[in-house]
Amino acid sequence: MNVVRAPWTNASFLLYLGGLTVLISTIELLGVLEADYGQIAVVGWSLLALGLLAALAFLCKATGRDVAAGLFAVSAVGAFAFFLFALLDWFGWLPNLEGGPFEGFHVGPLLAELLVVVAALVALRMFRFPLLVFVAAAVSWFFVTDLLSGGGDWGATVTITFGVVLLLIAIAVDAGPSSAYGLWLHVVAGLTIGGGLLWFWHTSNADWILIAVAGLVYIAVSDRLMRSSWAVLGAWGLLQATSHFVEEWTNVPVSGDFIFFPFLFPFALAGDYEDTKHEWLAPFSFAVLGLVFMAIGLFLAWRRRGLAPPAVA
Repeated sequence: MNVVRAPWTNASFLLYLGGLTVLISTIELLGVLEADYGQIAVVGWSLLALGLLAALAFLCKATGRDVAAGLFAVSAVGAFAFFLFALLDWFGWLPNLEGGPFEGFHVGPLLAELLVVVAALVALRMFRFPLLVFVAAAVSWFFVTDLLSGGGDWGATVTITFGVVLLLIAIAVDAGPSSAYGLWLHVVAGLTIGGGLLWFWHTSNADWILIAVAGLVYIAVSDRLMRSSWAVLGAWGLLQATSHFVEEWTNVPVSGDFIFFPFLFPFALAGDYEDTKHEWLAPFSFAVLGLVFMAIGLFLAWRRRGLAPPAVA
């Protein structure tokens, strides 16, 4: 069976948007039902949601609607995860993790996490839908980090190590017949490595310079591996570093929402902020960063053309 590929069209966009909305809404609805009806009831509701979503996935698959089938399969895995943790909560095996999600060693949650990974891999084998690779890889990271660490610096170290190992797996997958699965492996590898680095480097100016350097390394990796997810994450890292120094230089707060969307920076100036200085420097800094992005893009495009083989007449 071939890997399901969805070219970027109006239809595929709406399918993905609808499928992810179904997933998020299902989890939110089950949470509301748990609050209203209690632990036992939500176990039944989550099992019902799992059955309905799985039935829709198989129905779409049987009628040749492979993308919709894969999206319903992703939602079914999400409902299965909710069912497992609702079951643990009902049995009293779900610990209170006020110190963080990785605090302590708890067999019940670890078993549930492992079962979700297995469920995602089984669904991947049935539906050949690449987004299920992201689910399996992301939950695998959570399971490994939960198993080997209690969070903190050691958890970040485990996370970076997991990301490096996953990157090697992704490179191997890229070279094989299932290269379409490599995309989401690269995404999770980039997120875990970058997340671990941010854990260690997020305080001083020197830290943020290192994050900026890591962002440039990510872009170089993207060019080398031909995987744009690394460029996206690298650019995001450069935006975060720029946001830090803008705050440092101008006292204009650009953290929070603006740290994710620095191009909305001019709207931040609408507020009445005290002790700001050199406000012009903030938008100017982001404009310079935008020019840097364009320069890197033009260089990579020129370099790629230079490496391309001559056309055969």
